[in-house]
Amino acid sequence: MDDAGHAAPAREAPPTPAVRIVSSELFRGRREVVIVHRGQEYRLHITKADKLILTK
Repeated sequence: MDDAGHAAPAREAPPTPAVRIVSSELFRGRREVVIVHRGQEYRLHITKADKLILTK
């Protein structure tokens, strides 16, 4: 509370920084990995142009 008896405003938690994963560690020499999210499979693969594509 402040001097006037008012409650202090609620503070938001600071944002959690995103986890950074190096693609070479994720792929481990392969061109494709399967990611399971909420029971669904997604394929993340490296194209010939060295881009990442995520498909269901």
